[in-house]
Amino acid sequence: MKAIRKTSGRRRAGDAARRAAVDELTFTTALLYFRMRKAAAEMLGEGAQSAGRRSILKSLSSGGPQTVPQMARLRAVSRQHIQKLVNGLEADELVELVANPAHKRSRMVRITKVGRAVAKATARREAKILPELSRGIPLEDIHTATRVLKSLKAAFEGDLWSRLARKR
Repeated sequence: MKAIRKTSGRRRAGDAARRAAVDELTFTTALLYFRMRKAAAEMLGEGAQSAGRRSILKSLSSGGPQTVPQMARLRAVSRQHIQKLVNGLEADELVELVANPAHKRSRMVRITKVGRAVAKATARREAKILPELSRGIPLEDIHTATRVLKSLKAAFEGDLWSRLARKR
């Protein structure tokens, strides 16, 4: 016979408050993501793909060559989605596909000189805009928000999430 676990009313209230707070955080984060995509399209003038293209160029510029599957795993999106973005970047000569010594079929995506210049120009534009947008937010709050979002991201990528998702 299973033991019945008693939970105090205080704990249930705490769980409800935590659930509501995390729900508000995740919903606000999603809304911010979509607003940032729109801002990228407005700033870069490349339509719906501009945020994804910017992200790939930034990642390649700072992290070096990567495969399409690596980029897809990092962003938790399909390989096909990243491949479409890479194809557009390659057509615009911002990235190139090069041999991958670790895998014969999965080539590495490498940023080109032109792509690096585009990434730097984008970073310069953002360096002027982002401080202005965040003027009313204390720097410590920005650091705290970053830590919280990184922790929540790690929780979604961890074993506990996998176990909870399988239970659904």
